[in-house]
Amino acid sequence: MQHELLSMEIKMSCQKIVCRNTRRNAYTHVVQLIAILVLCSHASFAADAPGDPATRLAQILAAKGTITPAELTQVENAAAENRVKLLATLLRDKHILDSGDLAKLSIPTDSAAQPQSTAAVAEGPSSASPASTAPTTVAASSSNALSAPQQANPAERAEANAGKHTPVTLYGTLLFNAGFDSAGVNLEDAPSIVAKPGSSSIARTQSFFETPRQTRVGLRLNPTPVAGAELTGDFEIDAYSTDAPFTNGANMGLFRLRLAYGRLDWHNVALEIGQDWSIFAPLNPASLAMYAVAEFNGSGNPWIRLPQIRLEAKKTLNPANRLLYQIAASDPNDGDYPATFVGTRPPGAGELGRMPAIESRVAWTVSAKDRDFTLGFSGRYGRGRNIGTTGTATVVQPVDSWGAAIDYSLPFTNVFNLTGEAYIGRALGIYNVAAGEDIGPVGTPGGHGVLSRGGWIQPQFNLNKQWQFNVGYGIDNPSARDVAIGARNRNQNYFGNFIYKWTTNINLSLEYRRLITAFRNQPFATARANQFTFSAAYLF
Repeated sequence: MQHELLSMEIKMSCQKIVCRNTRRNAYTHVVQLIAILVLCSHASFAADAPGDPATRLAQILAAKGTITPAELTQVENAAAENRVKLLATLLRDKHILDSGDLAKLSIPTDSAAQPQSTAAVAEGPSSASPASTAPTTVAASSSNALSAPQQANPAERAEANAGKHTPVTLYGTLLFNAGFDSAGVNLEDAPSIVAKPGSSSIARTQSFFETPRQTRVGLRLNPTPVAGAELTGDFEIDAYSTDAPFTNGANMGLFRLRLAYGRLDWHNVALEIGQDWSIFAPLNPASLAMYAVAEFNGSGNPWIRLPQIRLEAKKTLNPANRLLYQIAASDPNDGDYPATFVGTRPPGAGELGRMPAIESRVAWTVSAKDRDFTLGFSGRYGRGRNIGTTGTATVVQPVDSWGAAIDYSLPFTNVFNLTGEAYIGRALGIYNVAAGEDIGPVGTPGGHGVLSRGGWIQPQFNLNKQWQFNVGYGIDNPSARDVAIGARNRNQNYFGNFIYKWTTNINLSLEYRRLITAFRNQPFATARANQFTFSAAYLF
């Protein structure tokens, strides 16, 4: 029966090539013919052999540019019994195979392995990833979500009944962190700022912690045809919001919303509505210790997930050069929302500006030697009002929140990748720039927004398929004239980690972080802390 099916597919594919004599159509059907030949022969070989047909075919298609190096890695890292399903799904999403071809290969279209995105730095949803890549020529949303080893491919697509039998994929990371802090910090398990000496009775006290609260879980809407586009979406939460208000509530983390959006992808245009990663300064370093909040948080890495209406467009200049343009109208929050728990939500300075904030980014990607080199430029502008009192008078001071950033991802070799960002801007507290002091009291120099500049850089070494080594440095440097004497005016972070991919689903990590926080005109108050963290993650 297999031989008859194989002969039929060869005959049909040859007829298609003859009837469609354009170079493009001929190439498409030649690739389709190769796919059918190898996939149909899958049953004749041992599935777990090093040179199994699915892996060999994926390597051929990657060499021809039909699939990306990241997709090749997905196939190679997948369980042997799932490689055919995964490769067939990739070819279907590229319109090389259709649902009829998958049916002939005994691969149901509603249970084919769903490919996941591969982050430029290390992972998909972040820091990376990234929400999974929708089958479109426009870059997937959450392009900045790059923060840990890539999401594991599930053996089968999980389906849930969302009211109308809508298929969704369950994914997540069960993460356990344990660590030691050498001094007082703002967040024991994921610190970004060191406590000023003398500011509290525990400012210089050492501590130890264990926690699973950086665990995350999400539901991803599988691609669904709508109005000539593909509809995808994501809903993701983690347990990093706060602890339950009980005397024994330290280990009862409350869930918080991370992602909640829907996205329509056409050929070169995409529309997205909901909460997703900001397109301003979109990259994140690779870390399992800082998984719920981004590495270099408060020390050179502007990051946030925001409610937004986003439009994207992509232009392919030639096979080696691509341009991506993104623009979004986002929530105008300037990061001055009170940190204490309250039952109301008063408008902040940005929301009092009575207009959405505008974010925009253009990225240029050059493909060379199966690697993508990307350079991006992004900006943000929001108009706000700072309202306070001077004596008995009410004073309104305008706040222009603006920022400009450059980001880069440069995979010079298969082993070495250099990634980073640099920025300058004012009143960027929502991105954890000059966090907690980005807008000063009215009547002060910082009342119209604190100016800050900084950035981060991360050299990454992929020693082999299992071992990854990352090092990096980040700095946030607010303008001294805009902050009060004794306020924080420089925050630095050095880090290094080893990430070991024990299996496709299990990752282990050891990380060291060195935090240094300086205060204006108080050089003897500079605070320093060391953190050591062990992390164990199960990705599904």
